[in-house]
Amino acid sequence: MSSVADTSSWAYLVRRPPTSEILDYLLAQWLEYEAGYSGVGQPFSDRSEPELTEGLGAYLSKKYDSGAQPFDGEFFAELSRVDLAPDGKRRIIGRSDIEWRLHGLPNFVVEFKVIGRGRPAKAYVTDGMTRFVDGRYGHRSAEGAMWAFFRPGSSELPADVEAIIDKHHEALRCQSENGSLRIAPSAIAPAAASFDSIHDRTPIAPRIRLAHIFVEIAKVKSSESETS
Repeated sequence: MSSVADTSSWAYLVRRPPTSEILDYLLAQWLEYEAGYSGVGQPFSDRSEPELTEGLGAYLSKKYDSGAQPFDGEFFAELSRVDLAPDGKRRIIGRSDIEWRLHGLPNFVVEFKVIGRGRPAKAYVTDGMTRFVDGRYGHRSAEGAMWAFFRPGSSELPADVEAIIDKHHEALRCQSENGSLRIAPSAIAPAAASFDSIHDRTPIAPRIRLAHIFVEIAKVKSSESETS
């Protein structure tokens, strides 16, 4: 009879798709979702980060339920991360934006940040990357992803995000690979990501490699505004 460890190893080797496949699929589904719904109701460029990630999560679930997802596992949106307070009550310590889960494997977390119109690029680091570094996200995983949505007309661009990462590389515990702290092309998602970063999390969690994906939200008028 197989042990739990054997089952987990089998799942990893046989059923766990490459990270590049997960992120390439996620990016393709975002583009489909945006093309299908960005002109309906409130413009995507005006929607909040939870509205965007919850909508994408629902779209991914629809694909999964219809059997259209090409690999095993399932995506979940806005999952609460909890801890126990001293009085034994549940305490919410964060919410992961999108997670891919397959039984027996560490969860693969994708953290999203909207940039522009009052949403600063620094939050990508202070409220995004740091949650991986301190072990709140991907605690058992060796891989994860950061995803930036740039609103149309944003004064801050991908280069600004890169500069902030470089400035805070010590606090982020960035590890060099081939002489670079921002590794391009990405090793885990070369088609979808601009670069990778590697972060030491000793002793709380294993070292983690993050793929960084930058997407500009299309500027599309809503059907409501066109008919009003």
